[in-house]
Order: sequence, then C-alpha cells, then structure tokens
Amino acid sequence: MDVASALARHARQGRDLRWAVIGWYAQAGRQPFPGGQAVPEPPWPAVREALLWAMERSRMQRLMTQARTGGERQQDAFYADAERALAHGPAGMPDPDQVRRQLQDGADLVPMVRGLDAARRRAGTHLMAASAMGADEIGSQVLVETLRVLMPDLSTEALAAAAEQAETDGTLGTWAIAGAYDPLALLATAGEQDMARARQRAQQLAGIAGLLFFHGLLMPNTPALAALRAAFTATGLAPLLQLMMPQMLNPTGVPHALATCLTPAGAQLADLVEALLLQHAEHGLLTGPGSQHPTAEAYMAAWLDALDDALARTRTASPEHGGPAGA
Repeated sequence: MDVASALARHARQGRDLRWAVIGWYAQAGRQPFPGGQAVPEPPWPAVREALLWAMERSRMQRLMTQARTGGERQQDAFYADAERALAHGPAGMPDPDQVRRQLQDGADLVPMVRGLDAARRRAGTHLMAASAMGADEIGSQVLVETLRVLMPDLSTEALAAAAEQAETDGTLGTWAIAGAYDPLALLATAGEQDMARARQRAQQLAGIAGLLFFHGLLMPNTPALAALRAAFTATGLAPLLQLMMPQMLNPTGVPHALATCLTPAGAQLADLVEALLLQHAEHGLLTGPGSQHPTAEAYMAAWLDALDDALARTRTASPEHGGPAGA
C-alpha cells in the first residue's frame, strides 16, 4: 500500500484532509495480519499539524481554555458549555455483561443505553467542573458519586472518607486544578517517537476494549477470556479502557486518545493492560485450553450463530413482528 492509496482510504468528499491524515495515522504502526499489508506511516510533519489543528478546534480543548481563563462570573457559562460539549461524542460503553443478558433475552437495548449515557454525561459535567474550578466546587459527596457513575467497579470507600476529611480541612479544592491536564500542550511538545509510543498504547488499549465490548455482543466465552475480563474488572478501570475504542475509531477522538496515552497515568494503564494480557493470553484467548472451539474458524462460526439466534429472538419479541408485546 503506497502513500496515495493510504490517504485515499481515509479521505471523505468535502472533508478536510487533515482528518484523513489523523485516521491514517491511527491505523499505521500495527503488525499486519498474516497475508496482509502493513499500513505505511504518514509524513510526521503532516501528522503533527493535523493533530494540533484538530485539538485546537475541539470542544473539549476550548472548554478547558475557558476554564483556565474564566473567573467566578463565568461559572454559569461554563456549566452550559460543558453540557453542550459532553452532549457530543462517546459517553462510554455499556456494561458488556448487561448487554449480553439483554441480547440473550431478546430485549431492547436502546432504553438501557440512553439511561446510562444520560447519567454519565451528568457525571462528566461534574468532573469537568471539579477539574476546572477545584473539587470544592461540587463537594465531596458529588465528587465521589461522580466517580462511582463513571467507574462503577472502582472501590470508593477510602476515597469517600479522604474526600470528606479534605472538605472538613478546607483542602478539597486542591484535589483537581484547571490546567493540570492540557491535551494540546501534550501534543505540541511530543516528538515523533513519543507520539508513536502513545499510539501503540492507544491501539493496544482500544484492542482490549474491543474484547470487552464484543463479550456484550455474545462473543463465545473461553476460560482465558473470562479470566482476562475478571482481571480488568478487578482494576476498576475498565470504563476508562473501554472509552479508548470509540476514540480510536473516529478521527475526532484520536487526538484525545493520544493525549491521554502521553500522560504518566495513560502509560501506567497501558503497562497494566499489557501485563494482564501476557498473563492470560499465554495459551491463546480463543482456542486455548478449555475452549470448545479448536480453530479460529470454528470460533467465529459459533459467534455468528449466536448473533443470528439473538437477532431472531429480538424480531420475535418486537411488536412490529407480531411478538408478545403486540399480541
């Protein structure tokens, strides 16, 4: 694959070519599948320009700039702008176990997903307010409840006690300071190799997030997959991990994913994920010991059969198809 064909794959009529460069960069650097071709690297100057351009024009970056420069008079405007900014883009992924149960029962997923999105977007507004104006802006109880919504598997008992004590001591406001995380500055100061490492982390995190997501879409279980999911859930960070997948699939999210993976916290998360993957994938996640599918082809066939069965149940239960609700 040459440079022209790689660019053409990501270009869209009427869309700025810088989005195509970002989409191309997100796909480059991977090991090709057997028999496939590696995606060539786009020119680094074009990548850097496109990433900075995209981040500068993003709603989130503009909102963070507003938070750093605005005063108390700007609080109402900040909340309104934060709600508008968080109304767009991914709000996170629904719990795969819950999605799996819904599909197996032939239930409608839309009400569940909409309710989860609404709760996460409200929590996101609170978290952004805490980051912009200090955690005392929302108080310890709202802060802890916000984290419970965004990371439901994370144990917050010790955090709640520490936050309450900090509020009593008058130090809660220092827990989150606007400007501590500046994605545009991270992208601007990263060199070509720094960005390549961040991309590798983001690609790996998005890939593991895909495994969690596909479990919800009735991906057949194996002992290794079950153990890997349990290990990720035990960290309490699975929702943050799952957010990486929609970001890396959309050029507008790629700069944010890369900026996250340029931070020490992003690097630590990637190291943790890699260690867990090496531990649980030693003998193969899909066809290793305990799997009922001896080959990858058999595994995929079983998965497609499960999806077909779920689709048939959903159609049977739908009022439009004369199911129970319409009887």
